[in-house]
Amino acid sequence: MTAVTAIKGVGEGLAKSLSANGFKTAEAVAKATPAALVKVPRIGTARAAGLIAAAKEATAAKPTAAKPAAAKPAAKPAAKRTAATTATRRAPARKTAPRRPAARKTIAAAAAEKRAEEAARKAAEEKAAAALAEAKAKKKAKAKAKAEKAAKKLQEMEAVFSKAKDKVKAKAKKDKKKDKKDGKKKADKSDKKKDKKKDKKKGKKKAKK
Repeated sequence: MTAVTAIKGVGEGLAKSLSANGFKTAEAVAKATPAALVKVPRIGTARAAGLIAAAKEATAAKPTAAKPAAAKPAAKPAAKRTAATTATRRAPARKTAPRRPAARKTIAAAAAEKRAEEAARKAAEEKAAAALAEAKAKKKAKAKAKAEKAAKKLQEMEAVFSKAKDKVKAKAKKDKKKDKKDGKKKADKSDKKKDKKKDKKKGKKKAKK
């Protein structure tokens, strides 16, 4: 088993977090999915893909490094062997881990990280666009409500004004009718006075005769 700290970019703090979440070895991290690693504190989608790739590199390099240790017991009784035999036995130890697969994994990890970043950027843009659209909709609804309120107030004012106007007209009509009636009464009184004066004159003429 390979320790978690053997993974490139994993310090003691992150190693503790990984161990606490069930990833106690580099092999466990290598087999994990980005979605599982994201649950660990301080690990995002992009970093999860990078850690998995680094863990795979660490676990892939371990068997190659272990080969010299396996060859040592066989080399102990070979003290009398020639330098050529020793060189032949040591040759496998000098071999390094194959770089091409590691390079491929690194490229794959970089591609995965790039895709994750692109997805995160796209999600952020969509979220921002949705927030902007929501803000515009709220502003539009607020403006509409304000306009409706203003129209309603104007309508109410017009209704009050119309009512007051009708009231003034009705009063003017009533006053006119009253004035006409009062004028007629005055005219009747005046006519009666005239009739009385005529009657008095007639009475005086008769008395003289």
